[in-house]
Order: sequence, then structure tokens, then C-alpha cells
Amino acid sequence: MSDNLTPLPCSLNYRRLKIRPTRYGIVFILLVLGMFAGAVNYDNNLGFLLTFLLGSVAFVSIAHTYKNLLGLKILSCSTQPVFAGEQAGFEFAIENSGINRQGVGFALFRGKPSTLDFINGSKNRINLKVPASSRGILRPWPLLIYSDYPLGLFRVQSPLQLEIECLVYPRPQTGEAMPVAIRSAADADGGFSGSGSDDFQGLRGYVPGDPLQRISWRASSRGIGLFTKDFEGRYGESVYLDWYSLKGPDTEQKLSLLCGAVLKAQQHNLNYGLKLPGKMIDPGTGPIHKNRCLKTLALFSK
Repeated sequence: MSDNLTPLPCSLNYRRLKIRPTRYGIVFILLVLGMFAGAVNYDNNLGFLLTFLLGSVAFVSIAHTYKNLLGLKILSCSTQPVFAGEQAGFEFAIENSGINRQGVGFALFRGKPSTLDFINGSKNRINLKVPASSRGILRPWPLLIYSDYPLGLFRVQSPLQLEIECLVYPRPQTGEAMPVAIRSAADADGGFSGSGSDDFQGLRGYVPGDPLQRISWRASSRGIGLFTKDFEGRYGESVYLDWYSLKGPDTEQKLSLLCGAVLKAQQHNLNYGLKLPGKMIDPGTGPIHKNRCLKTLALFSK
């Protein structure tokens, strides 16, 4: 990440806040100037009084607009990986102290804005969504925090370049991506054997990453630990999802096909690996292995 990024937690101070008049504020200022010019031209004391009154209201509103954001603290940001074409969610934890705040707006680049009110001493969470159009690392800079409270004449805002990012997996696509089976060394008759789903063989100790649906809850209820049902089938001991088995020069389409194959292999509880140019992931199973394969596809660079 760039050295210019702001780490979390981050507090809003005077240096981070910028203020400018809104469209209504510009109209208001022009109106007050016109009234002042008229009061000078006609030497009207009531005109001077009204002009100075309106001007003082505007200056007071500037102070309150600043105060509505000053001291607001962004504690952290959490996000989960998504697939290309989905909406990436960024959840910010925000701490408020000192005063009640009203109409504080939040928006990420290309995302839909959201507004929140704060009570003194409260901790709030706000979820902002951004379209994830392509795979890779999504950095939706900047985070814009803004407010035009109380009169809407001036807007104070703070564009923050925060250390936030979201991992975007390739868009999953089903098609020609077929796993390549690895022959079992113990299979003498030319078939394939391994962890399948046909014949029940017995129980074994639970290994992290084993599918939950294969856990024997009845045996585990005895209080002696977790056990997994073991099956024997006529399937490959493991499979590889191979980049080189796909035809065509389109890199993104190949990654989408491999992404769909990873999800399908995980769904069927296969022991699968991944072969890419310059990168190979050994066969495995479970959510951690699936996320590792998907991350490799998301960050792939040929």
C-alpha cells in the first residue's frame, strides 16, 4: 500500500476537514450581498440590521457544521471476499464522543452514500457497498465523510485514503474446466480409489477441514472427541484443476472456469488441487483450502 494512506483508527481533526458553501449557501450569500448593497445605496438602517443578522447566522452555522464532524473517530473496517460482479461490503466501526451528531454522511468511491445520526458516547457501525467489477484487490478510495448540518448552507467534508481493501474472486463460470484425476498407487486393477461417498468404511479421528456433514455426531456425543465417517468409493484419490487443460487465450475466462470448478469440487467434497502457470497448489479440502485456491485465482498474474 502507499505511504500516503491513513491507518486506522483515525480521528477527524481540523486539518482533515474542508468546508465550502452548498448551492443553497451560494444563493444565500448572493442574497445577503444584494441586501447589503441595497442598504448602503438607500442608507436603510433596517436593511443593515437584517443583513448583519443573516450574516451572523451564516457564520454561526459554519461553526456548528465543523463541530458536527470534529472528533469523530473511525475505529476499524471489516470486509469479506466477494466474487466479481457482486457488491463488496465495507463495515466501519465508528466511535462518537463529546456531542450528539446529526446527518453525518458516508460514501465510498462509486458506492451509494449513507447517513447516520450519533448519540454522545455511542459506538456505531455502518455498512457501505461498492460494486466489485473485476477480480483482484478492490481499494475503494476515498472514504468521504460529510455533513451540512444544521442549515444546509455549508458542507464540511473529509476525504480519507484509508488502509482498506477487499479481495475479489473471479466471476465463477461453469463449462469446460474438468478436473484431471490422479491415479492411486494402491489401485492395482486400473481403477481409482480414495475418499469417496459410496461405501461406509468406519470412523476416524476428526481432522480440521473435514466436511461437517460427515461428522458422526452420535459417536462424538460420548464425550471422547469428534469422529468423521470414512467412505471408500471408485473415484480419484485426488484431482487437479488444470489451467493447461483449458483452450483459448482468454485469461479471465480461464480463471472464471477454474473458479467455478473450485466451487463445484468443494461442493462435492473432492480432494482437489490447482495447477496454474508458475504456481501449483497441492490437493486438499475444506474451507481454508477453498479460500486459498480462490485467492490464488484472484491475484493471478501471467
